[in-house]
Amino acid sequence: MPTLHSARTPIALKQLEASLTLYTFKLKKLQRFCIPLQKYAPSCVLALWLLGVCASLITQSYYHWLLMAPAICILIAVEIVIEELQTDLLLMTDEVRYRLGISRDFHQRATRGTGAPWRP
Repeated sequence: MPTLHSARTPIALKQLEASLTLYTFKLKKLQRFCIPLQKYAPSCVLALWLLGVCASLITQSYYHWLLMAPAICILIAVEIVIEELQTDLLLMTDEVRYRLGISRDFHQRATRGTGAPWRP
């Protein structure tokens, strides 16, 4: 059943602007932490792996891998989680910007009184 244009409830501009500000703040806060991590994590993983291999060759013991392997796995997992969070925040920010643009256009048309049909 199609809904009429007049029956739709407009999204509050203030609420959308607040959401955009919040998502932008969270994204900047996350990027302050994740950009250095993304830069240094691969080299840290490689360094830990090489250190573990050298320690295995020198000591002929594998007990140090009880510490090295979880450290490498945690570093990789943290990098993946942060990358996913960053992607989600970027998508949510883009969606809010899109909705804010549509809502502003809708409110401008409503205040001008034009009879042009509204299409997202």
